[in-house]
Amino acid sequence: MDVDKIISKIQNGDFKDVKRFIKKNPDQVNNRNSKGVTVLMVACEQGNKELITLLTESGADLNISDEDKKWTALHYAVEKHKTDVVAFLVSSGANVNKQDSGGNTPLHLAVKKNYEDVVKVLLNSKENNNLQVNQKNNFSATALHLACRYGSKDVVELLLQHKDTDVKAVMEDGSTALHLACRYGSKDVVELLLQHKDTDVKAVMEDGSTALHLACRYRSKDVVELLLQHKDTDVNAVTNHGYTPLHLASSHGRTEVVDFLLKQKGMDVNKVNLKGDTPLHLAVQKHKIDVVAFLVSSGGNVNKQDSGGNTPLHLAVKNKYEDVVKVLLNSKENNNLQVNQQNELGWTALHFACRYGSKDVVELLLQQNGTDVKAETKQGSTPLQLASAHRHKEVVDFLQQQNGINANKVDEEGDTPLHLAVQNHRTDSVAFLVSSGANVNKQDSWGDTPLHLAVWNNYEDVVKVLLNSKENNNLQVNQKNNFSATALHVACQYGSKDVVELLLQHKDTDVKAVMEDGSTALHLACRYGSKDVVELLLQHKDTDVKAVMEDGWTALHLACRYGSKDVVELLLQHKDTDVKAVMEDGSTALHLACRYRSKDVVELLLQHKDTDVKAVREHGWTALHLACRYGSKDVVELLLQQNGTDVNAVTNHGYTPLHLASSHGRTEVVDFLLKQKGMDVNKVNLKGDTPLHLAVRNHKTDVVAFLVSSGANVNKQDSFGNTPLHWAVGNNYEDVVKVLLNSKENNNLQVNQKNKLGSTALHDACRYGRKDVVELLLKHKDTDVNAVENKGWTALHLACRNGSKDVVELLLQQNGTDVKAVMENGWTALHVACRYGSKDVVELLLQDKDTDVKAVKEDGQTALHLACRNGSKDVVELLLQQNGTDVNAVTKQGNTPLHLASTRERTEVVELLLKQKGIDINKVNLEGDTPLHLAVRNQHYDVVASMLAQDSVKLDIENDDKRTPLLEAVYAAHIGIVHEIITCGAKMNAVDKDGNNCLHIAAEKEEFHSEVKRIPILDECCRELQLDKDRRLSEIVVLSYLASHGASLYHRNDEKVTPLDCIENQHLKEKLKTFLQSLCWWCQEKKATVTLHPCRHTICCQNCCSQMTFKQCPICRQHIRSISGFVCPKSEEKAVQTVAESVECPKCKEKVESFESVMVEEKHLHRVSQKLAGKWQPLGRELGIRQYELDNIKENNPLNVEEQGFQMLLRWWRGNDPEKRTLQILKAALERTECQDALECLSSEFN
Repeated sequence: MDVDKIISKIQNGDFKDVKRFIKKNPDQVNNRNSKGVTVLMVACEQGNKELITLLTESGADLNISDEDKKWTALHYAVEKHKTDVVAFLVSSGANVNKQDSGGNTPLHLAVKKNYEDVVKVLLNSKENNNLQVNQKNNFSATALHLACRYGSKDVVELLLQHKDTDVKAVMEDGSTALHLACRYGSKDVVELLLQHKDTDVKAVMEDGSTALHLACRYRSKDVVELLLQHKDTDVNAVTNHGYTPLHLASSHGRTEVVDFLLKQKGMDVNKVNLKGDTPLHLAVQKHKIDVVAFLVSSGGNVNKQDSGGNTPLHLAVKNKYEDVVKVLLNSKENNNLQVNQQNELGWTALHFACRYGSKDVVELLLQQNGTDVKAETKQGSTPLQLASAHRHKEVVDFLQQQNGINANKVDEEGDTPLHLAVQNHRTDSVAFLVSSGANVNKQDSWGDTPLHLAVWNNYEDVVKVLLNSKENNNLQVNQKNNFSATALHVACQYGSKDVVELLLQHKDTDVKAVMEDGSTALHLACRYGSKDVVELLLQHKDTDVKAVMEDGWTALHLACRYGSKDVVELLLQHKDTDVKAVMEDGSTALHLACRYRSKDVVELLLQHKDTDVKAVREHGWTALHLACRYGSKDVVELLLQQNGTDVNAVTNHGYTPLHLASSHGRTEVVDFLLKQKGMDVNKVNLKGDTPLHLAVRNHKTDVVAFLVSSGANVNKQDSFGNTPLHWAVGNNYEDVVKVLLNSKENNNLQVNQKNKLGSTALHDACRYGRKDVVELLLKHKDTDVNAVENKGWTALHLACRNGSKDVVELLLQQNGTDVKAVMENGWTALHVACRYGSKDVVELLLQDKDTDVKAVKEDGQTALHLACRNGSKDVVELLLQQNGTDVNAVTKQGNTPLHLASTRERTEVVELLLKQKGIDINKVNLEGDTPLHLAVRNQHYDVVASMLAQDSVKLDIENDDKRTPLLEAVYAAHIGIVHEIITCGAKMNAVDKDGNNCLHIAAEKEEFHSEVKRIPILDECCRELQLDKDRRLSEIVVLSYLASHGASLYHRNDEKVTPLDCIENQHLKEKLKTFLQSLCWWCQEKKATVTLHPCRHTICCQNCCSQMTFKQCPICRQHIRSISGFVCPKSEEKAVQTVAESVECPKCKEKVESFESVMVEEKHLHRVSQKLAGKWQPLGRELGIRQYELDNIKENNPLNVEEQGFQMLLRWWRGNDPEKRTLQILKAALERTECQDALECLSSEFN
C-alpha cells in the first residue's frame, strides 16, 4: 500500500487498515508522498492519538519536515489545535524549536492562532528545557512579537511569565513588543508590558518612532494615557523626519488624542518636522477640521510657514477646504492672522483661491480687512490674471467688481486680464473689462492685441465687443504683431468671412496694409483659398489686386499656386487683374497652374485673352515644359490645343517637353507627346542627351519601351560618347538592357559601339561586375568579347580588376576570349588579378591552358611581383605552386618579389617566400638594396625579424650609398631594428659614402622609436649616463648603446668630424668616453676586450685575462661577479672546458677561478626557469633570442609563465655551440636583467 492510499484512509477515518499495515510494515513508517508528507503528519492533523502512539513506537521520525511548508508533525498538530497530540509529541522528544519555511516554530503558530492551551503545553512541559522562546521567524518576529501583534492578553501574560522571554527583543525595523502592542494591541496588553521591569518605553524603531508615536498614530486615547503615565515617556519625542506624537495624531484626525496631548505639560503645539510642517499644517492638509479647531484654540500658529513658505491658510485654500478656511479666518484666537502672507513663489491665499477657481473662498478672503486684491506673485501675476488664465469666469467677474483692480496689469507672458478673458472666450468678462477701462491696444509678448487673439480664435462675438464698444474710440485696428500681421491679415489667413466683414466695416481698417514679406490681406485670402473672403476684399474700394509680394507674387499667382478655381475665377473677373504679370523667376500664373497640375485653373487661364502660352520663365521653361515635367496629361492636352504651343520648344539647356516627361517617367504624357505631329524623338540637349538617354539613366523602363518602339535612336551618343545601352549597363538596369537588346525595332543596335574612353557596353558591365548584364550581352550575336578600350583593357582585364569570379568565369567560357591579351603597358589578365588580389579569379585564370605565369609587364614585373606587392598570401601561394614561377625574377629596377613584399610590409608573404627553395634573400637591385635594406628603411620590424631569422641573410652588404642594413636602421631612427641587427652580429664600424659610421648618423637624430616594448640595455645606458629612464630613446642613450657594442666614437668621416664632435653637451660627451675600447691595463699593447660585471668596465685583453688575479675592479673597486668577452685558450683535443679550473697570478701567486670553465647542462634549465617569473623575456633578449621568437614562445604557452621561461632557455641552449652556453654567460645575463632569485638558484647548482 503506497503512502497516498494510507493518507487517504486516515483522512477518511479508516484507521483499522492503517494500523494493520503499520504493524506488518514498520520499516515503511517514514515513507513520504510526492509532497514529502508522512503518515505521522496526517495522523497528527487528524488527532488520532492511538495511531500516533503506534507510529511513534514503530519508529516514526517525529522531526521529518514536508517539502512544501517544511512542517513537522508537531507543526501539523499545533495548526489543527490538537493539544493532547502536542503534549504527546513534546513528551516523545519532538523538536519544539524546529522552523518551517517561514521560520516559524510550533510556538509561533500557537501564538499566532491564539491557542492558549497549546502555548501552555509548549512553555511548561518538563521536556522543554531547551525551548528557545525568543527564536525569530523570517520576519524577525519572536513569539512575544506575534502575541502583541494579534492582541491576546492571556498569551502575552504566559510568555512574560517565562524566565527567558526577552521583552526588549527587536525586529528588523526596530519594533519591540511594546511598539506592536501600541500599533495593533489592546490597552490590557500595553498595561501588561508596562508592568514588566525590562520594558523600554523610550525604545525607537528604525524611523525613530517610539511607542507613543504609534499609539497616537493608530490607537485610542486610553493607550496614550497609559504611556504618558510612565515616567520615561517624552511627549515631544521626534522621529527621524521630525514628527512628534502630536503631528501624527493631528495628521490622522485622532481628535481625543490631540485634545489629551494638548493638555500635557510642556507640549509644543508649534514644533515643526523636517519639511517645516506644524501639527496644524498636517491637520489642514488632511482636512481634519475638528483637529484644526482644537489646535487653533490651543495656540497653534496660523502664520507659521512650511519649507515652501505656505501657511495653514495657503494649504486650506489650495485644497478648496472652505470649512477649514472659515475656521482659520473666524477663530477668536486669530486676530493676528496675516491674510496677505506670501509663500516662496510670492503667492498669497487669494492667488491660490483664484488659481483653483473657488469663488466662495475668494469671497471669504475678500471679506477680511486688508486682503490685497492687487498682490503680485514673483512672476508678476495678480489674482485676476490667474483666474482669467484658468477660465474661472465667476471668480473673474467677482474680482472685476472689486475696487482697486488693475485691468491692465501684465503677467510674465505679457498678457493682461483682457488678453486672458479673450483667449478663454469670456465675452461678458471682455465687455466688463473694456467698459472698466482695460487697454484694448495692449500687446502681449508676441505682439498680439486682444483683437488679434479674438480674430485668431474666430470669436466673432468678442470681435464685435472690441470693435463696437463706446469706450473703444481709441482702438488701433491696424496694429501689427511681431509677425507684422494686422487683425485683418489674421482673419484672412484663417478664412473667417464674418470676422473679415466686421473688420472691413470698421472705418479705420487698412485693407492695403502689408506684412514684412509684402503680403496684403488679399494675398493671404488667396493663399488659403477662401472664396467668400476674397469676394469681400475685392468689393472693397481700397483693395489693390495688382499688389506684389517680395518675390513678385500677385494674388493671382498665389491662387494658381494653391489651385483654387473659384478664387482664380473671381480674380480674372476683376478689371485690374494682370494675367501676364511675372514673378522674379519669370513665372506667370499659367506656369504656376501647370507646375501644380491644376487642370481647372489652366482651363480658366487659357480662356483669358491675355494669357501667353509661349511665355518663358527662368531657364527658358514654357508652361508645356512644366506640365510635362510634373506629369499632368490633361494639362498637356489643354496646352497643345492652343495655337502657338511648340511641342519641340527647348529650355536654355536644350530640354524639350519630351526630355522632361521621359526623364521623370511620365508615361502617359510621353505616349501623348509621341503622337503629336512634328515631334522630334531624337532631339538632343546641350549634353547630347536624347529623351531615351534620360529615360534610361533614370530607370524609367516603360518610357524606354515607348521611345524605342516610336523610333528613338538606340545608337545615339551623348557628349561622352555613351549610348543608352552604356547607361543601362553602367547603372545595372537589367530590365532596361533587355528592352534595348530584344526590341524588334532594334535590329540595327550597335552593341560594340564605344564611348570616348573606348569602352563598349560589355566593358562597363565587366568593370562593375554585373554578372546578369554580362550574360545578356554575351548572348547577343554581335558582342565582341575581345574589344579593347583606349588603353588596351579588354572585358577580361576589367572583370579581373573588379574581382568578380562569376563574370570572369562567363568570359572564359566564351569561344575566342583571349586570356593572353595585353594592355598597352604589358598587363595580362593574370597581372591584373594578382595586382588586385582576388584568389578565386587567379585560380580560374591558372586553370586556363593559355595563361602564362611567366609573362612580364613593360617594367619587368611578373604576376608574382604584383601579388607580393599587393600582399595577398593566398594568391602568392597559388602562383608558387605553378611550374615556371621564378621566385627570384627581377624587374627592370632589379627588384625580386621579395624586394616588393619587404618594401610594403607584407609579413606573411615574406615568410612564405623565405620558405621557398632557392630564394635569394641577399639579391641586390639596381640601387644595391637587398630586401633587408628595404624592410629596414621602411621600418617594417616584423619583416626584418623574419629575415634575420634566416641563416643565409648577410648583414653587412652595402648599397650604392654604401649603407649597410645597420646604417639604414640608424638613419630610420628605429632602435628596435638596430638592436635586432646588432644582436645578430652586424659590423659596428661600417661607414656610408660620406664616411659616417652609425654614431655620426645617430648623433644627428633627436630621438629614436621602437616597436619593442623594452630593451633592458638602454636602461643600463641611462643609469650609466645618470639620465632619467624617460630619455631611454634619446640620441645620447642610443650613442652610448652603440658605443658599448664597439662603434668608434673617434672615427672621423670625410669631413674629419668624429661622433663626439657632434655632441654639444660637454658633460655627456665625457660620460660617453667610458664606452670607448681602451688599451689593456696590463700589456698596454692590445685593445681591452674583456668586460667585468656588474660594473661593465672593459679593462684587459684576451691574453692578460688568463693571468688575472684581482677580485675587485681596479677602476671602481666593485666586487667582480663575472666577466664577458673572454674565450679561454684550451688544448686542441678539448673543444670545451667542463671543469672549473684555477689560475695563478704571476705576481702574487693567488689562485683565481676562471669563469668560463663550467658548461651549463639541460638539467639546470628547469630549476632556473622556476625562479624567472615575468623576467624571462628580458633575459631572453640578453641571451640573443629575437623578439619574434619570444612572442612565439608566449603564444604557444599562454598561461604557463614557468614553461615560457624554460622554453626560452631551451631555445638558447639548443641554438648555441657548447662553448657559448657556459655558466659565465648565463650568470652575466641574469645579473644584467636583475634576476636575483634565479642567479642564487644557479649558483647553488654548482656549489
